[in-house]
Amino acid sequence: MLPDLTNKRFVILGLQGSGKSQLAKYLLQHEQAHIVYDVMHEHNGFNRYIVKYRKHGKEGIDELNLFVQKVVIESKRVRLFILDEANRYCPPKPAPLPDSILELNDWNRHWNISFGSIARRPTQLNSDLTELANYKFIFQLTGVKDLGYLDSIVKGLGEQVLTLPPFHFVIVYPNHATEIHPPISL
Repeated sequence: MLPDLTNKRFVILGLQGSGKSQLAKYLLQHEQAHIVYDVMHEHNGFNRYIVKYRKHGKEGIDELNLFVQKVVIESKRVRLFILDEANRYCPPKPAPLPDSILELNDWNRHWNISFGSIARRPTQLNSDLTELANYKFIFQLTGVKDLGYLDSIVKGLGEQVLTLPPFHFVIVYPNHATEIHPPISL
């Protein structure tokens, strides 16, 4: 059973083909008032914003900021927002978070919005998203730096993630307890 993500922040991390998109689609289909920032155009059938500026840089950040501010925050209609390929917009520190993502990461619960970020590698994502997430869903990872980073969050998490069977994932709860979850089916 997945945790209740109402008004929570979460991250989904894992290698390409590990099951991240499957989990995201499962979450999206269980919340009618959802929208996904669809960078790679892979979320057909869901409420999505197809990104125009797929390259890194000012245009992409400006597009994201405008979208999040107007559609996600100000419309007051979105209850679940997922930022796919979040590492493109929220690189590791010292790079700052885009203004809209900073606001959403700080205030989502006051606006009744669940906010999720998806990335392949935790070391390529701004640590404010990972460390302030209420829940972390982590599929298999193999990078030495990624595993070390996970161990800094929860002792032994790197080993758990490294040895996961295909499409299984670890849920890290707010109290840092972990649970291995079987694959999600739609």
